[in-house]
Amino acid sequence: MEIRKLTETDYEQFIRLYLALDELHVQARPDYFVHRSGDEACPRDAYLESLTDPAGLELGVFAGEELVGFALATLSDESGMVKGLKNVCLDAIYVLPAHRRKGIGAKLFARVETWAREQGAARLDLYTWDFNKDAIALYRVMGMTPQQHVFEKAL
Repeated sequence: MEIRKLTETDYEQFIRLYLALDELHVQARPDYFVHRSGDEACPRDAYLESLTDPAGLELGVFAGEELVGFALATLSDESGMVKGLKNVCLDAIYVLPAHRRKGIGAKLFARVETWAREQGAARLDLYTWDFNKDAIALYRVMGMTPQQHVFEKAL
């Protein structure tokens, strides 16, 4: 397995995995999420732009030539109401089901954490849905702790 920055030529494989991540959300919360096409989920031009943004990190995990996982993170100079506090948000992390439970997610997370430290970030944040128990378990193993709770009530 090789972890490297995503490139322009990785887009087709990336969007396939990105849509699989989308589908996970649609299946768990059809009341909230809708099916999207690749262009709706992540247009090619937005993907290409993200690759050149120094405040972004786009990593892919490859088994040979096949993309089997990815992580996307963004550096910010603001954290909530606190200006001047650098933090990194782990925007997305996904590993194909056939490649899970092999430490790939943990390696991706560790690479994002290393990058965040290199950027001078004070914190690494992420948001996840309560239904995503496997992800929550990984984040706890990686040393993350809950910061806040968002509640909802269907009306």
